[in-house]
Formats: sequence, C-alpha cells, structure tokens
Amino acid sequence: MCVKCLFLARSEMAIEESACNDDSQAVTEATSERTVNSATVFRYPFNTMDLGWLVGYIDAFLVKSERWAAAMRLTTCFMTFTVLHEDPLMEDATFQLHKTMLDRSIKKSWPRRNRDLSNTFDAAYHVFETICIVSKYPNLDPAGKAGILRMSEKLIQGMEKPMDNVVIKIDLKKKSETLHATLARLQALGRAPESLSAFDALMASLKMVFFCYVASLGINNMMLDANLNKMDSYVCCEGCPCHAKLRTTYTLFIRDVEKTKVIDCLLIMAVKEDDAFLSKLAEGLFTQFDCRSPFLEKPVRRIQNGALFMVRIALFDAFRHVKALLVDLRASPASLAPQIDNVVLALYIARREMRGMKGLNEHLPLVNKALATADSIYSRLGTENASQELRTLKDYITKIFFLVSAPEFHLAVHSKDPLVGKGAKLCCGNPDCPGKVKEMLKCSGCRVTFYCSVTCQRDDWKTHRFLCKEMGCRKAAPAPIKMAECSTETLKPAAFHG
Repeated sequence: MCVKCLFLARSEMAIEESACNDDSQAVTEATSERTVNSATVFRYPFNTMDLGWLVGYIDAFLVKSERWAAAMRLTTCFMTFTVLHEDPLMEDATFQLHKTMLDRSIKKSWPRRNRDLSNTFDAAYHVFETICIVSKYPNLDPAGKAGILRMSEKLIQGMEKPMDNVVIKIDLKKKSETLHATLARLQALGRAPESLSAFDALMASLKMVFFCYVASLGINNMMLDANLNKMDSYVCCEGCPCHAKLRTTYTLFIRDVEKTKVIDCLLIMAVKEDDAFLSKLAEGLFTQFDCRSPFLEKPVRRIQNGALFMVRIALFDAFRHVKALLVDLRASPASLAPQIDNVVLALYIARREMRGMKGLNEHLPLVNKALATADSIYSRLGTENASQELRTLKDYITKIFFLVSAPEFHLAVHSKDPLVGKGAKLCCGNPDCPGKVKEMLKCSGCRVTFYCSVTCQRDDWKTHRFLCKEMGCRKAAPAPIKMAECSTETLKPAAFHG
C-alpha cells in the first residue's frame, strides 16, 4: 500500500487563528470584521443565490450545442433537491435558471436540442411549479387556501390528459395511480383545511408525481433513500445555530457557499445516477471553483455537513479513477498505480469522517472491505485479472457514496433527528434540560425541534423562537427584492496614481 496515501489520510489540518495581543487592535479588527460581514451579506443558505457565475460559466466554457442540455440538467438537479428538502432558496434558484434558459433560448445563444427530452423536461417543470404553489398553503388565509385547492385540482386534472405531440417515456400506469391518489388527498385536505397531516400527505403525493416525470430525465436513484411521506431534514436558515457561527468567521469564503452547494448537488446526482454528462459538468466547475484546495477546506468544513461534502469530493474522484482503470486495463502499472493511490486516499478520508457519526459509523466494515480490495489490485495492475476486483471496488465506492449522500447529510441541511451525524446521547432540544428521555415531542410551530416536556419547551423559547419563526415562514411566498438605481461614475486614469 502507498505510504504517502497513509500519511495523507491520517494527517489533519491544524491551522489555528492567532490571537491579537494588543486589546485596542483586537477591538478595531472585531469592528472591521462586523463591517465586512454586514457589507458582504451571506447568500445561500441564508439569502437568495446569485447564479451569475454559473450562467457565465455556461456561456464561456461550454460549446453552444451543449448549453441548453447543461442548463436543463442543472435545473432538473435544482428541482430535485428543492423537492427533497422543501428548500425555498433552491426553489428561487430554479426559477432564476429556468428564466435564463428561456431568455437565452429566444436569443439562440442556448439553442434547444433533443425536442422529446426538452418536452419531458417542460412537463416535469410544470409539476414542480404545482408543488411550489401548494407548498405555500399553510400560510394562507381561508380564502387563499380555498383558491389554492381549486387551482391545484385543475392543474392535477390537466396532468391526467395526454399531451399532444409530446413523447414522455414514463410509466403511464404508475403516473395514473399516483395522480388518482393525489386528487383523493387534495379532496381530503379540502374537507379538513387545517389538518397538517392531510397537507403533508398531499405534498408527499405531489412529490411522487414529480418523480414519475423526472425518471425519464435520468433521475431514478435520488428518491430511493428519501422518505417522501415525512420530511426528516431542513435546510440552514437564520434561526439555526449555523447563522450565528458563520457570521463571524471565514465570511469571505462562506458567502460563496452557493458555489459549493451547486457542485455538491452535481456530485450527488452524477454518482447516484452514474451520469457522464453531469460528471463532466462537475469536473469543469472544479477547474474554476476548486473546493478541494486545502486553503478552502477549513471554511467549507464549518458549513453544516461540510466534512461529508469533502468526503463526497474524494469519493467522486475515486469513482472516476476506477471507471478510467476499467477502460484501460492493459496500461503500464506505473501509470495506473497513482490512480489506485487516490482511491485508497479517498477511502481513508471517508473512514476518518464516518467513524464518529451516528448513522454512518456502523458502515465502517464496508469501507474496510473497499480498502482491502483496493490494496489487492496493486499486484494485478496492467492485466485483465484486475477487472473483477475493479468492478467490486466500484460497487463498494458507489455504496459508500450512497451512504454519505443520504438527504440528511446534504450540504447545509440539518436532520430533524438531533443525533444524526453526531455521537451525542439522546437529549431534549433545551440545552439546559437536566434529564435524558427515550421519547420526545415535536414543537408544533416549526415541527423540527423536539422537547421532553412543555416546561423545557417554555424554558428554551427565548432561543428557539428565531428558528421556529423562520421554519414557519419557509412555506410563505418570498418577499419581492427591492432594487435601487444609482448613477455610475467613471474614475479618471489619474485617480489610480498616488
């Protein structure tokens, strides 16, 4: 086994920020940091994404014939993650990118290709819009709720009709059954308009309809480990502990977490669906925004599930290396060994991060099997004998990737189970709760935090109310963005000289 790999795998970054000895200087730096934070303002996951960088990448680095396909796959990716997590900011990013697609299509800079696939995409997008409309239901007044139900019924009935001149390769029987169940749940919600369980059931049915359509766009495995009948996760927000933690550290890097989030979505989709085109997109984005740099690793790790994002990057590289080895089995061992070295390193990184996490630490034997398989391949490199071991290794890597890519482990996503991803014992949501319990009750306001008693909930309200309010507003319509125009001034050349 490569000694260098072992050394790298066991090493950890130990960069600590030095404290300022001069008190007055410390005050000045703290004040300056607060000013910078206020000026830069976080975007995702605490504010709307700015996708100008992504649109610019598509325009500058993809050939004209690939742009529409790339944007379509990215939008499908965004829709899928929005539906999985009911993420309002990812929803907004989806609408942004879709609008850009239409504008660029009209201008012929992103020409439409593959009419049947584009039409299938349009149908999936129509279902996505319906889900977004219905998701606002709980925050509407009675008249608004009634209007949403009437409009939703018409939209769902429209989905039942065959679409003219559109070839949609989906399971028509499954689609028909799912739409029938959705209409039944819609009517059930109409009979009990204040029932949260009826609303949740309707949302689960709509999500099933969505996955019926996107299956024809290459989305099959993303829903395998998703519980559509129950939301087990929620994305970061201003009310969660992440906001206070991130506002005072690594601001200049973390304000661009939207780039990291987009790349993470692509990585997950590329490996889970074994999608070569998405892999190519992810590799291209890495050349422009490489999150693997050690200089950026520590800031990324401070984001919720940032450590597992780094694992997914390593496993993504390992996945690509193994596929490349399978294509070129008879190359010289000297040229193939570095690729196996990278695979071994990725597996050590995965084992290190999974070891202390609930929900993942019980799968360490699988990682050990993958390491043993990778180690056995060294002696067979350059021969056909390595083929079977490489396929076994590829299967192991895929299984490990699936484990660390479960919805509760996505970037900037929290599990509603406070223990997932941690080694802590079961405890109440109130940090001052003196006891430990076997069963907890969910807060009725946010349906995210659990408490062992009303007393603990009341004691924690001063801290919890921010998260509770934020989660309650998640299904509300986003406020319009205010814009102000100002005059543009041009500096004269002399202004640049001191």
